[in-house]
Amino acid sequence: MILQYQAAIIGGGPAGLQAALTLGRMHVETLVFDDVRYRNVSSSQMGNVLGWDGAAPAALRSAAHSELAAYPCVRIVQQRVDSVREEGSGLVLVTSDSEWSVERLLIASGVEDALLPIPGVHELWGDVVLPCPYCHGHEFASGPIAVISDGSHAEHVGGLLRGLSSTVPVIAPENVAAVTRSVAGVRIMLHDGGVTEVACVFIPPNPIPRSTLANDLGIRSGRDGIEVDALGRTNRVGVWAAGDVAKRADPRIPAAIITALASGLAAAADIAASVAIARDLPGS
Repeated sequence: MILQYQAAIIGGGPAGLQAALTLGRMHVETLVFDDVRYRNVSSSQMGNVLGWDGAAPAALRSAAHSELAAYPCVRIVQQRVDSVREEGSGLVLVTSDSEWSVERLLIASGVEDALLPIPGVHELWGDVVLPCPYCHGHEFASGPIAVISDGSHAEHVGGLLRGLSSTVPVIAPENVAAVTRSVAGVRIMLHDGGVTEVACVFIPPNPIPRSTLANDLGIRSGRDGIEVDALGRTNRVGVWAAGDVAKRADPRIPAAIITALASGLAAAADIAASVAIARDLPGS
């Protein structure tokens, strides 16, 4: 039997959970698919999140699940959506053991970070090798703080960090042999034999979408994410995108928990409006 819902959300991160709360409060029958894979799983704390500054990311997710339990029209399924097909005016989402018919879809499946291929980067990622000055820079303001990057990213992030620390070495990735944990924080070993000791390192995260479902549906996307309007609408009617997987209006807007929450709210509000419009149509 195919189970039917007014809306489905793919992704159990901040964008998806905020969208679920908004839809739950509007009594929209909503299904949330959460495959329990999170971009910030290696981070011990969240920064720059009002009310949650310094808390563990898992604490936010746990609180969200507790709150959503009060809304009987929201169901969370801990499964991955493997494929999607069009059926009538809606979609059928396929998991390992079920098929789910949905009228509207929000893609909030997040991204994975294609980290620099430098030994030690992966092991220290989210701890002392970091992506976002707004989220993590303050804690290391005593410095020095290094940037391993080049081009416009190095210029932008280096400029931000110089407002926090008086010493911000910027090192091109091709010059770095490895990074290791040290008493100071991070030891950067160069190919020429040089060594730089810093409190932490910022690198470009190089995010890539975790799901190919947008491509399967013919939704327009590029290197910066799924193309959406201000309400999270994609080029396909009935499909929205939010969170890190969606292209931001301006690349200078941080890919952060707060911006993910905001985009989830905006998309869910528009989904709820579309449900209301459909309900009021003649013959509904």
